[in-house]
Order: sequence, then structure tokens, then C-alpha cells
Amino acid sequence: MSVKKAKQKQWHTIVAPKLFDEVEIGKTFSIEPKNLIGRRITVSAIDLTGNFSKYYLKFIFRISEMNGEKALTTLDGTEILGDYISRMILRRVRRIDTIQDLKTKDGIILRVKALTVIGRRVKSSIQKQVSEKVKELIVGAITESTLEEIVEKMLNDEMKNRILQEASRIYPLRNFEFRKIEVLKQ
Repeated sequence: MSVKKAKQKQWHTIVAPKLFDEVEIGKTFSIEPKNLIGRRITVSAIDLTGNFSKYYLKFIFRISEMNGEKALTTLDGTEILGDYISRMILRRVRRIDTIQDLKTKDGIILRVKALTVIGRRVKSSIQKQVSEKVKELIVGAITESTLEEIVEKMLNDEMKNRILQEASRIYPLRNFEFRKIEVLKQ
């Protein structure tokens, strides 16, 4: 009986959104193509862009519709590797996490989780100032951009460098990363 079911299954190509030039990101098989809708796929930034400097970044896609044998996806979020975070957080450093729900220029609601690392132990008042400045800069960067622009700025480190530069005026920062971005509502 299981052999019979396996013969009924068809292979489907999973395609990245237009933002990533509709590159093939995988294959899957299913008896009913509509059962694939809603399935999540995680892909490394290296596989999508060929940029090895972003080895720590993963993109999460959700299959949104079927077009014949193609499974079309939408961006569902990004995440960085836990190992990368572990290497940033060393002894005698301060970790500042910020979580914000923000709306992009094109109306998409994102949950942005950012990680800021300060080199030494500092007073809580300075940590608070840095945290507020980082939140303010993230709000400005996200609300002024579309989802496509946000991804482009993440890949070329434009937002990261701007936040590091601006927030370092309060206290020198060791590192900053967007730990996770989740698409809450499209």
C-alpha cells in the first residue's frame, strides 16, 4: 500500500520570491500540491546570494501558492545562527536584546529582534541609553523601507553599520546584529 502512495506523489520545485530572482531553493514531493501551502523552508544566505561573508544568516520562506509544478514562496523571516551569537557573547561583555513590532512602508508587520554587544561592563544607565538609541534607529530604518529594501540593507550591512556608528556615540559598541526578523502579517 505504501508503494502505491509513493507512485502517486509528484515532485515540486520550490522557488524563492522575486526578491531573490525566483531561484530554485529546493524540491519536495506530495500527493496533493495544496498540502504544501504553509510549509516553511529554511535556506542559507550563501545558497541564495553566493555571499560567503553572510554564512551566519538564514532566510525562512513559506510556500504561499502552487503554480503547476512550482511552489511559490514568500519571505517569512530571517535568523542568525546560534553559534554566531555564542561567539559574539564573550566573558565580561554586556548583551542588550531589543524586541519591537514594526510596520514597514509597504504595510508588512515585522517582529524585529536585535542584539547589541557592549565591550565591557557598564552602568545600567548607559545600557539603557544605548538600548533606547538602538530602538530609535531600528524604528527609523524599518518604517522608512519596504521589505525588499530591508533585506537588501541587511545583506550589504547598511543598517547594521549605521546603527553601530550612531549608537557608538553614546558608548563604544562591540557588535550589533538583527538576531531574528519574523513576518507577522503580510
